[in-house]
Amino acid sequence: MKDIVLIAPPPVEPVSLAQMLTQLGMQAPSDAGLLATLTAQLGGYITAARAWCEDYCRRVFITQTWLLRRDSFPGRDFRYESFGYAQIDLPKPPFQSVYFLQYIDVSGALQTLYIDTTFGTNPADPQYGYQLDRGSETQPARLLPPFARPWPPTRMVPSNVLCQFRCGYGGPLTISVAAGSALIVGQAFNPDDAPLLPGDSGLAVSIPGAGPAGATLATNIASVDGDGNATLAQPATTAIANVTAWFGQPVPAPITQAIQFLAAWYYEQGSIVDTALPRVVYALLDPYRSLA
Repeated sequence: MKDIVLIAPPPVEPVSLAQMLTQLGMQAPSDAGLLATLTAQLGGYITAARAWCEDYCRRVFITQTWLLRRDSFPGRDFRYESFGYAQIDLPKPPFQSVYFLQYIDVSGALQTLYIDTTFGTNPADPQYGYQLDRGSETQPARLLPPFARPWPPTRMVPSNVLCQFRCGYGGPLTISVAAGSALIVGQAFNPDDAPLLPGDSGLAVSIPGAGPAGATLATNIASVDGDGNATLAQPATTAIANVTAWFGQPVPAPITQAIQFLAAWYYEQGSIVDTALPRVVYALLDPYRSLA
């Protein structure tokens, strides 16, 4: 059996209250009590619409953390045969990074597996580990045993394989960067946030105020050390302190538009539940639907 559990929900919604008011052709009321009521009502509709769109697309939008629990590693290793790999598929693309892959060994101790980036060419690497395929817009990320090694043996207990991972297009983080420095302060990262192979780009970063003359600095994470200290590919020109930066890619505009249409439909329909959803919602979301 396998199960997936939400560990950290998205810190923000992909659609703001101001966007929803514009969608509905409304202005924010001046009365504080009415504004609070409208904010709560529309906020609930936005969250419900986002959740529905995520379920329909079989992906997530704003950065979230999930825990995948399995009762075992995948069966035998088919690496030398023509019909597949003993892989662990990580659902809910787009994938960002792995926090940990752990298992309960035959003695009952919890062990952590580490990523192998040498394709099994380094004899000094541990016997057990994993390779990472980040997936794509249409395919989920995959964890595979290193070449040419099996998954480790486990104790036969429930949920003996645990993988916590981060996914979503991107999300906000509060950070600081000194002028002329590429070191991010105020947030710890995973080494997996850095490029793993030549030619890969790291996690994209957009930092307001850190560029020349206070412009937005658009770069990516170049490396992360073992303590979680991340270095940008391009240093900041202007110092920034406790600024909310965006890590990852923006949520595609058709998805945010679909959420607005659906939240507006919830608002306008009220308690009516037997009316078909607007076809435009499906039309906007279908190109982003994961069928893997």
